[in-house]
Amino acid sequence: MDNNTTQLTELLRCFCLKRICDTEDFATAEGRILDDLFVSLTDAMGHALEDFDDALLKDKERAWHVKDKRFRTILTEFGDVTFARRIYIDECADRRSLLDEILAIRPRKRLSPGAFESLAYFGGEIPYGRAAKTCFRHCQTKVSPMTTLATLREVGDLLEKAARQARHSLFSDGIIPDAEHKALEICVEDDGIWVPLQGEGRRSVEIKALCAYQNKSDGRRMGCTHYAAVAKPKRFFEEAIAYVGRRYALDRIRRIWAGSDGGGWDKTFHEYFPTDIEITHKLDPWHLNRAIKVAWPDKADQKDLFELLYQGDIDGLLSVLRLRADTGFGDRDKTRALITYIENHYTSIVVKSPSLGTMESTNAHLYAARMKAFGGAWSIEGASDMARIRSRVFSGDDLPAPKREQAFGPRDIRRRDKVRNQLLDRINAGVQSVGEGYEPPCGSMPILSVSQTARELRAFLNRE
Repeated sequence: MDNNTTQLTELLRCFCLKRICDTEDFATAEGRILDDLFVSLTDAMGHALEDFDDALLKDKERAWHVKDKRFRTILTEFGDVTFARRIYIDECADRRSLLDEILAIRPRKRLSPGAFESLAYFGGEIPYGRAAKTCFRHCQTKVSPMTTLATLREVGDLLEKAARQARHSLFSDGIIPDAEHKALEICVEDDGIWVPLQGEGRRSVEIKALCAYQNKSDGRRMGCTHYAAVAKPKRFFEEAIAYVGRRYALDRIRRIWAGSDGGGWDKTFHEYFPTDIEITHKLDPWHLNRAIKVAWPDKADQKDLFELLYQGDIDGLLSVLRLRADTGFGDRDKTRALITYIENHYTSIVVKSPSLGTMESTNAHLYAARMKAFGGAWSIEGASDMARIRSRVFSGDDLPAPKREQAFGPRDIRRRDKVRNQLLDRINAGVQSVGEGYEPPCGSMPILSVSQTARELRAFLNRE
């Protein structure tokens, strides 16, 4: 294929120059250039698809014949592309489109693969209506917010299916996924974030989120991968670990520094790893900082407590808190609750570990920024889909694009097999075995017209 774009560049130069000369205003020329270019692209793409369909005619199966030509319109990133392609009747009397099948153009779907991918990315960042308007801002066709919603739900379904398969492969079949990196130790943090639900009587749902990274450099996490979904703890951790296993080889890890708030569902994190991996838990410092501020809202009262905390003198911190509780300084109940919280998590507070404590800001920027910032509410499925999509994008991985469905579903495949078997029985009818080979049929062939027999023989010889 000739990839030399010199001639195209020259044509575009003249194309742009004319509009600049006509308008003598760069802003006006820029918009007009894009509009005219996209119109030309849609026309050119339509003709190119028709030319490709003409070329496919030479390679069709001999048993196929052309029924007619039918028009189809798909929405691309630069506008609606309309083209005509041939519809064939195959050996089993089914309608087929070689163009659609070879180019993976999905049946009964409006968006092209590129438009689908772009709309999914925009919809993952801004509300559905704005996403559709922004993505197709240079197209004459109007796209509804529901198209964005349907696209995101489809991507979410693909991500959920992939997660289910990866989970089963690792935890049921014991197949460790191929990984990009082989690290002896990694850091893993998890926490939940609640988002509002749609409908009366349903207030919110928790998105469980996890991130894994190798280390930090200049305060930035290196090799960070994210996973989030609405799921029960067992399912969530198994899916998340299977996903992390694509980045870090699970059979090479010998130590995990686990950061969390130390309560609830994340207590079971260690149950999903082999016992030979040393897992050290570190309490997320954000939660301890918040607990101190709740018990002692006055900044002057907090000062001494935070100084002891930052010095790592937890015993000294407990002594000061016990003294304040005994002397009645401050709210005694809140102070005792803080003492109990520190005592319950004492080991995970004093343990020496790499710098952790980034999960709260991750949840705020990665999930809350999209799912709580625009005043909307979610279904449980929609919240889980959006969490999966955003975690995937921020992990640096591509969103999955739906492939063209098989030309035939399971029911149609069974029907076609039955037709082929019946045809095979007809052709082989009357063939007698005598132990020394086969004798030719002698008058036992079912009565068929000459044209029907020839057609079925050709179909059989050219079957898939």
